[in-house]
Amino acid sequence: MINELYELAQSLQHHGLLMSTTNPNVGKVRKCQCLLIELDGKGKPVSMRLLPKEETALLWRHSKGNHNSFPAIRVQLPLLDSTESQKIDGDIWKKFKLPKKQELLRELELSHPNPNSRDIKLSEWSLNELSPVLTDDQPALEALRRLVKRFPNDLHCSDFYSSLLDFLFNAIDYCDNDVIVDCIKEILVGKYDAKKRKYISECMTYFDVYETNEVQCKVVSAETSEALIRLLNKSAQCEEGTSQQKICALSGKQEQIVDDKFPYPKLPLLGLTYLYSKNANIPCLKRYNMRGTDAFQVSKSKVSAINDALAFLTAPEREDKSWRSIVNSNRDKPDLLLAYLTDDPQNDALLAQILDDLTDYTETEFAFDALCKQVLGKISSVLSKNPASKINLIILETLDPGRKQIVFGSSLSVEQFQNNLLSWNEASKNHPDISIRIREEKKIKEYNPICPGPGEICSLLKMHYTRSGTSKPQKASEVTLHDVYHMYMPQTPTYINNSDFLQGMLYTTLRRTSAMLGDIGQQINMEYVLHSLKTQEAKKACIAISFISILLWHLGAKKEDYMLDVPFNIGQFLQLADMLHKEYCIQVRNGGNKSKMLPTQLMGNELLTITSESPNEGMNRLRERMRIYLAWANTATGEGSGLAKWILTQYGEVCSKIGGKEIPETLDSAQQAQVLLGYLATIPYERKEGEKK
Repeated sequence: MINELYELAQSLQHHGLLMSTTNPNVGKVRKCQCLLIELDGKGKPVSMRLLPKEETALLWRHSKGNHNSFPAIRVQLPLLDSTESQKIDGDIWKKFKLPKKQELLRELELSHPNPNSRDIKLSEWSLNELSPVLTDDQPALEALRRLVKRFPNDLHCSDFYSSLLDFLFNAIDYCDNDVIVDCIKEILVGKYDAKKRKYISECMTYFDVYETNEVQCKVVSAETSEALIRLLNKSAQCEEGTSQQKICALSGKQEQIVDDKFPYPKLPLLGLTYLYSKNANIPCLKRYNMRGTDAFQVSKSKVSAINDALAFLTAPEREDKSWRSIVNSNRDKPDLLLAYLTDDPQNDALLAQILDDLTDYTETEFAFDALCKQVLGKISSVLSKNPASKINLIILETLDPGRKQIVFGSSLSVEQFQNNLLSWNEASKNHPDISIRIREEKKIKEYNPICPGPGEICSLLKMHYTRSGTSKPQKASEVTLHDVYHMYMPQTPTYINNSDFLQGMLYTTLRRTSAMLGDIGQQINMEYVLHSLKTQEAKKACIAISFISILLWHLGAKKEDYMLDVPFNIGQFLQLADMLHKEYCIQVRNGGNKSKMLPTQLMGNELLTITSESPNEGMNRLRERMRIYLAWANTATGEGSGLAKWILTQYGEVCSKIGGKEIPETLDSAQQAQVLLGYLATIPYERKEGEKK
C-alpha cells in the first residue's frame, strides 16, 4: 500500500497538488458528545456549550498517539472524590427528570476534590511540541497562542481545577438541557466501573478562548488547524537538515529517517489506519536484530507526503471521484475503494462511483450510459495525450481496529479502462426484452434490466433467494470482489477468457437467483402488473438478469444467436404453457371471472427446474399435462378465445425453432441461463380493440 501511495504523492507533487495538510501529531477527535469550555484572559472558565457527536468529529486535536491530547481532553477520573461520587446512584440517575438531577448535583461538596484527577493540563511534551506557536506571529494562530499561554500546567493545576469546579457548579442552576446536566454529572462524579473498582468519568472536553472579536479565528476552527500543521511541518523540515541521515527505502536518497512512528490517518469508513506498525515483538525481525521501523527505513518527508496524498484522495469533496464506500463480499462492514488517474489526480470524473455501483447516480436503466459518458468525457484529454496513462484502483478492508489491508489492487491503462467500460455496457444488454411492472403508490412503474456495477453484483449474491419470495442475507458472497473485478476491469482484452471461471460464476449466480427469477416470471405470466413485488425486489431481479447476460456474453453466447437456439425457445415454450394454463383456468374453471383465485403454480413454472436440468424429461412431462389445455384452445369460442388462438400460433413459431434440432440430455450453466431468459422474455401480444388486459 505504501508503494502505491508513494507513487500518488509523486504524481500530486509533479502537478503541484501536494499540499502540506497533515501532520502525524494532528488528527481528528473521535465521534462523541463533547463539552466546549471557553477560558477568559485569566485562564478561568466563563462559557460552556454542548457539541453534538457530528460536530465533535470535525474538531482537531494535537496528541502523541492517544496521549497528551490538546485542546481536546478526555477527563478520565471525576473531579470530585469518591465520597461524593457515592452520593449519586448511576442507575437511578437515568430515571430522574431535570429538576431532581439538578437538586442532587447541588448537594455535592466542592470542598472534596479528587486528588488523583489531573487530566486537564498542558503536558510538558505538548508544551515543547507547540513551542513554535508561541514564537510565531500568524494571525490564524493567535487564539491557539493565547490558549497555550493561559492553559494550566503541572504547577498551576490546583487553581484551575477550583475555578472549573465553581464554574460547573454554578452552571447547574441555569442549565435547561438534560444532556448538559448529564455531562456535568459525568465530569464531577463519574460512574462506577466494577472491573477497575473505581469511579471513572470519560467525559470529552474541548477548550477555546472566550474572546471572539480579538482573534481572527477561534481554536476550534479548521483555519487554526491548517495553520498549525503548516507551522509544525516547517519546523520539522528545519530539524531534518541538521540531523543524521540514512538511505530512504522509497527514494534511495540520503534523508532523515522516521525513527519514532509512521502517521496513522483517519480514513473514511475505516477510521484510524496505521501505515506501518512499529511492533517490536516480530520474530522475523529479531532474526536480523531489527526492531520496529528499522526493518523499513523511510524518510520523514516521504511519509509526510504519503499522508498528505492520502488526505487529498479521501477529502470529503472527492467522494465518488477518488474514494467511495463499497460492499464487502465477506463482511457486513463496507470497504474503502480508492481510484485515481496518475497523470491527472485532481480529475473530476466519477471514477470511484463507476468502479462500484450506480444506485445513487440515477435509477433509470440508462444509468450506466449516463455515468459512462460523464467519466469518459472527463478523462478524454488524458486519453488523447497518453492512452497508456494509468488508473490505479485500491480496495482496503478492516481486519481489526488497528489493522487494514488491501483486498484488491489493480493498475490499468486509460485506454483499457475505456474499452472495459464500453464492453461491459454492451455485454449488459445481451438479453431479450424483459419488463417487470409493479404498482407503486397507485402508479404502474416499469423496471427493465440495468447495467450493474461490482458493488451491486456483490450485494445481489450475498442474498439467497427462495421460491416463497423471501431472501436470506448471507455473511459472505460465494463470488468475491476479486472475481467480479476480474471480469469488470480486466487488465488486457483477453484476461478473462477462461471458460471454467465464467461457467463457475454463472453456476453460482443461477443457484442464488434462479428461484427468485422463476417466481417473478410466473407472477408476470399471472398478472399484467405485480402487486406483491416490492421495488427493491424488482431492482435485484433486473441486476440478476443483466449479470447473467454479461456472463453469457463473455462465454460467447450473444442474444442474436441464442434466441434462435433450443434452450432459449424451451424457456419461451414454458412461458406459453403458463399463459395457456392461466387462460384455461379463467375461462373454464372460473367461468370467465378474472378476479377468482388462480392456481398457486402454473404448469410451465412447475416444470421450469426439471426442464432446465433434463430438457427431454421436462418437455415429455409438459406434453402430457398440456393435452387438455390444447384441446380447449383448439375449440374455444367467445371471450378468451382470441388469446388462446394466439398462444397456439406462438407455439407453432417456437416449435419451428426447436424442431429438427437435437435437444441435449442435460444442459450446462450457460444453456440453463438461456432457458431462464427465454422464460422471462416478453412475447409481444397485440390486443384487439376493446380487449381488456
